[in-house]
Amino acid sequence: MNFIDAAVGRLPVPLYCACGCNTGKRRPKNEDNFCFDGDYLQDPNNVKSLGDEVLTMRVGGVDWETGFPRLFGVFDGMGGGDYGEVASEKAAHIVHDWLVGRRTIPDSELDGVEGSLIALCNLINQEVYHTAFNLGSEQMGSTLAMLYFLSGCVWTVNLGDSRVFRVRNGNMRQLSVDHTDEEEMRAVGIVDRKPMLTQYLGIDPEVFNLEPSVSRRTVKRGDVYLVCSDGLTDMVQEDRICEILDEGKSPEECVRQLIRSALEAGGRDNITTLVIFAG
Repeated sequence: MNFIDAAVGRLPVPLYCACGCNTGKRRPKNEDNFCFDGDYLQDPNNVKSLGDEVLTMRVGGVDWETGFPRLFGVFDGMGGGDYGEVASEKAAHIVHDWLVGRRTIPDSELDGVEGSLIALCNLINQEVYHTAFNLGSEQMGSTLAMLYFLSGCVWTVNLGDSRVFRVRNGNMRQLSVDHTDEEEMRAVGIVDRKPMLTQYLGIDPEVFNLEPSVSRRTVKRGDVYLVCSDGLTDMVQEDRICEILDEGKSPEECVRQLIRSALEAGGRDNITTLVIFAG
């Protein structure tokens, strides 16, 4: 039986997905985490990574285009802060539970997705903030960058500087929005530090407004998506990242090459990459 989308006259697009998470060469522990369609690194006290392992999966087009969502995300615990691995694991755990709940019934209300994703970000932020308060930490936090696939569309949602990219027809575009003070740094000529985050999970909800960036796009066959922590983007130039993603290899091979490139460049931070091929 052929499942045809009568509205656009095409076969549903399957997703081929891979995920890698490496501690890097210089960090004593891993503060990254991820959501790989529900899977994540549990038990932050062990501070583990996937090492050389790469998670892979195939999602049939019918499985997500007919109403059951798929979600892939990266959470980067704030380096130098307290309990970064706790913050990122807390975020991954909440997203896992939220995603399970979204799959209890098909979801065809596309107009409500953006509001649901914003509400999810606020929920995670409150939980991370209250966990930090209970631990006596004033610096606990995490970034968030996610892709949410549903009914032929993909939503990008992010807080902080973990990034989401799409390669289409050989051209790479950043879909996420960096929440940093880089523009202010440039305006006053500051060049001796990395831009600081202006939005992240763990801010005081009674003092600051959480403002996640959310956007929606149509998925096309041949699209390649990347979600990653800055352990990749700080080490590897974007043109090289695009080259790796556009070489036509499998998502698993792309993940391995991206992590290898970051390690060869110095591996100064934890490195998490999720690569999704559409079709």
